[in-house]
Amino acid sequence: MPPHPPNRLSSLWRASARARGFFSQAALALAIAALLASGARAQATPEADGDRLVRTEEGARLFAESHQALVDWRLEEAKRGFARLGEMEPGSPAGAYGLAKTALWEALVMERPPFPQRFFALNDSLEGVLIDMPRGLWRTHLEGERELQRALMYLRQESFARTGRAFHGACGRFKENTRDAAEPFAESYLGRGACLVAAGSVPSEYKWVAALLGFKGTVPDGIDAIQAAIDEAEIATPEAVILLALVDAALNERGAGGTEALGAVAAANPQSVLLAYLYGTMLLETRDAPGAERELRRAAALMATPEASPLPYVDYHLGLTLYRQDRFEEAAELFESYLRAAPGRALVAQATLHAGLAYELTGDRRTAEKHYRRVRATRDNDSDQQAEREAERRLAHPFTASERAVILGATAYDGGRNEDAIEVLQPVFGDSDADETLRAEAAYRTGRAYQALGNDREALRHYGFAIARPGDPLAKWGPWAVYHAGEVHEAAGDIDAAREAYERALENEEEFDYHKSLEQRAKAALGRLDRAE
Repeated sequence: MPPHPPNRLSSLWRASARARGFFSQAALALAIAALLASGARAQATPEADGDRLVRTEEGARLFAESHQALVDWRLEEAKRGFARLGEMEPGSPAGAYGLAKTALWEALVMERPPFPQRFFALNDSLEGVLIDMPRGLWRTHLEGERELQRALMYLRQESFARTGRAFHGACGRFKENTRDAAEPFAESYLGRGACLVAAGSVPSEYKWVAALLGFKGTVPDGIDAIQAAIDEAEIATPEAVILLALVDAALNERGAGGTEALGAVAAANPQSVLLAYLYGTMLLETRDAPGAERELRRAAALMATPEASPLPYVDYHLGLTLYRQDRFEEAAELFESYLRAAPGRALVAQATLHAGLAYELTGDRRTAEKHYRRVRATRDNDSDQQAEREAERRLAHPFTASERAVILGATAYDGGRNEDAIEVLQPVFGDSDADETLRAEAAYRTGRAYQALGNDREALRHYGFAIARPGDPLAKWGPWAVYHAGEVHEAAGDIDAAREAYERALENEEEFDYHKSLEQRAKAALGRLDRAE
């Protein structure tokens, strides 16, 4: 029986509607872990009698081939292979597990019926197979995987009470196989690490929900567990590299070399649409726009082959890559392509906003306004909410010269062109008659460019301006300048000043743009400092 009855959980969620954002934030790492857990090789040797993933070498070969098809994003081929495996070895869980996993991938991307319904049916079938397995490490691990799959689908459906219960069950299984086991099961370190990262990144406003459901952990502990999977697991190692790259970028300032490791995995799997896409998005996050374009175009070319399945997100991120290289007409076409093919709500608000910005930057204000009016925050996360607020601001009037300059400065910085960003932004920063919020944004973005160039003095000077004169209290420029000033101090070895900045970042209780993300990153930074002492 779950530790808390469903009616109690439901009432708790109703009592705090904003708690819906908790799982959207906390389960990011878990989503990727479930999408990529259990790697391309299957183990035919049991740890205990009957407790195994497959029973024969032929079954192991078929599982490996089918899983490779899944990683390459050839979903129909993967389904056929896992179905054959189930017929070949009806008593082993590998076929049922593979089919449920493939259905999850497809449902998370496509979102709409009949995909979620197919997933739940196959996930239920996996439960029936696991019930007949002898109790052992593989069964416990796969029970955790099954619960995690359900949690992710419930999260996609915004059924948050069910999400919490399934999430709790999954993390309990992974903990049982690692921390609580006499001999830890290395394959479960990946799920364990994802659980610890998710628990450690919960915003404070949702801590009561996390405490109620027993979620405990820190981001550094989660990274350690993921690293253990990389070092010790036989099956989960490549997937642990992918999760490490995502967590490293989102919460660890890339201190663990995750993006480089992901690049090696992508290079080792040159036919994978999924890995090319993921690596391209990570390069985009590192501001390597040309490198990101290369990988995302490779993903698009692979996706165009007859055997590949749709992955519409490629168009959005390729459009964003071109947008950050000032190729606005091309970018607008790709944003429109994504909006036509979007299988659900993911990235729709951001794509609509960026399409509007791209059109206005090409001089087409009328089409831009149409897109601004369509932006809606349909999900409880920072990005959707910021997109809606930004669209409302852009509808007020066409770009002024200063606004256009700041947008072009932002695209230059985001595309890795630091000197260009400084050149474009400095006139706005130095214009005492400019709008105060716009000057704060120019100061913040100039500070980011100087920080990237290693000019700490100028970075801190510009951050100081944004902190002292932030303009709109709901804009991100002042609060995030505090955080990035902490990064500058940390990199320079001034730990006391860094700690002071990170703690100050956490003191701001305004719901400014990306406030949840800032809290997560500031807490992770303080965790790094604590462990270094």
